[in-house]
Amino acid sequence: MATITRSGHCTLKHIVEPSVQREGSDHDIADVRWIDVEGGKLPVRSIGSGPVVLFLHGWTLDWRIWLPQSALAQDMQIVFPDRRGFGGSTAPPLLAAERDDITAIADHFGAGRFALVGLSQGASVALDYARSNPERLNALILIGAPLHGLVPDTDNVAEIDRPALSALVRAGKLPDMLSQWRRHPLTQVTEENRALLDEILRDYDGRDQLVDQGALDMSLSDLHALSVPTLALAGEKDSAWRKQVAQFIGENTPQGVTQYVPDAGHLANIDQPETVNALIRDFFKNNSSKED
Repeated sequence: MATITRSGHCTLKHIVEPSVQREGSDHDIADVRWIDVEGGKLPVRSIGSGPVVLFLHGWTLDWRIWLPQSALAQDMQIVFPDRRGFGGSTAPPLLAAERDDITAIADHFGAGRFALVGLSQGASVALDYARSNPERLNALILIGAPLHGLVPDTDNVAEIDRPALSALVRAGKLPDMLSQWRRHPLTQVTEENRALLDEILRDYDGRDQLVDQGALDMSLSDLHALSVPTLALAGEKDSAWRKQVAQFIGENTPQGVTQYVPDAGHLANIDQPETVNALIRDFFKNNSSKED
């Protein structure tokens, strides 16, 4: 059953309910399909028809960060899941399990081969999938990807003080954590997109930070062995480290390409959606010779 909250959000209750889940009622652009994965379910939205392109959102976000990419549904079937541990998902947070989640989603839509787009932490998950299941992908597109342990952080200073933010969540101070995170350079967006990002962050419940889990580190040999055509994007106003990572990926993957998005920060897909959509569309078209 769905009810409308005072904030105008649609609250969906599930059999497994780790927290109150809220969906922007004005953003219900497609029916939700619930896909079984290890430990729970993922809500997945799909728009359009044709070849499948699956989008993975970043840390503290949910499927709504991809709303500006909805225009791509004119050319392909775009698939927006809430990753485990985020949004309306009921599956517990576990980065290492997400490669199996991606396979489950692709199988649900009958996609023998598909394209994968990952934003920030979602790009790490996409890279992990690409090294494990390259035969399933015809294109890999990464936006603001991190490569912890492979490309040194600028001046050896961590870009995000994740332990400090997690400590606030574990101390029951989620609003303080979100206040700090909202002021971070990585969450700065154009004025017209501030409301969307604020809405998404307002619904973040921090449950992924209550679980200890290792990062999805990539090795140089992993990149050298990556057989999937790979487009590494970074906003020109993203951090120096993220731009270095994009360049590193482009230079060290056999079919890698690096491009910088003008007038865009870390969340380049919402800062400059028309440019990013064109880059995704063209790269996918040039590297997808058939539909499966």
